[in-house]
Amino acid sequence: MEVTGFVNVSEMLKSGIYMLVYGGQVVYIGQAKAIIVRVATHRSNARKTLPSWLPPSAKGIVFDEVLIRPCPLHLLDALEYDLINLYKPRHNIALKHNGKAQGEVTITVRGQPVVLNRKPGGVTPVPGTLIERRI
Repeated sequence: MEVTGFVNVSEMLKSGIYMLVYGGQVVYIGQAKAIIVRVATHRSNARKTLPSWLPPSAKGIVFDEVLIRPCPLHLLDALEYDLINLYKPRHNIALKHNGKAQGEVTITVRGQPVVLNRKPGGVTPVPGTLIERRI
């Protein structure tokens, strides 16, 4: 069904990886069983008024764009781990990884396929592709 002026966001009801972007830069990467719920929590936390004595890092993550990648539950850890290592977002301070995640996922970055995996080396570009990281 197509309705004028609306955007289908049904994919946000599924499990997957989300990127919070601010000013064109990826600032946080996370995973969720229901992306819409987790992103709503981030949005709510970013708007809270906190006491002035708390450090700025205590406030939620400020973002102006959300990118999502639907993903099956069994691949969430591996994909999140590899994307954090690829983009190095400033709010992903420490990623706790139990090493149980296995698998390989191909994503498209600027029109080029990139294979992400949990093997040594992490990101394996398809020959002839260029991977850029925003800083």
